Amino acid sequence: MAYFNYQDKSVFYEEYGQGEPLIFLHGNTASSKMSELLMPLYEENFRCILIDFLGNGQSDRVESFTPDMWHDEALQTVALTEHLQCGKASLIGTSGGAWAAVNAALERPDLFHVVIADSFDGRTLNEDFSTNLLSERKMAKEDIQSRQFYEWCQGADWEKVVDLDTEA
Repeated sequence: MAYFNYQDKSVFYEEYGQGEPLIFLHGNTASSKMSELLMPLYEENFRCILIDFLGNGQSDRVESFTPDMWHDEALQTVALTEHLQCGKASLIGTSGGAWAAVNAALERPDLFHVVIADSFDGRTLNEDFSTNLLSERKMAKEDIQSRQFYEWCQGADWEKVVDLDTEA
């Protein structure tokens, strides 16, 4: 298990394979576990790097997520890339991770080659985003499969992580 330091906290990352660096960025309320199952498809041709953003998965927990969470996650991605000294990397971000990937590439185009934005909302969030999110999260916390997903990604304290993410 590998960690790097970001703002005096430990951020977890894991590597698979060899080749051009490809960094996988998880979505909100998820963790790097969501990408682990994909590694057999990529690790033969790429150096795959998975990260758990602060407050998620195996990274240190936080008291709260910043309101500009996707920008902070972009800065964590930049810090990881600098830590690894891996040259230009490509990014695959899913959902909130797609926002982080786009922000990372905008912050440091010298570090990133390609951005793949999966399950991405586009240039702006729809005007009902917050209302819909609150409703979806309430239902998800009551759904057994969603609860199992959250616990698989976050651990026993999944509900606090989901609540902090929702607040942000």
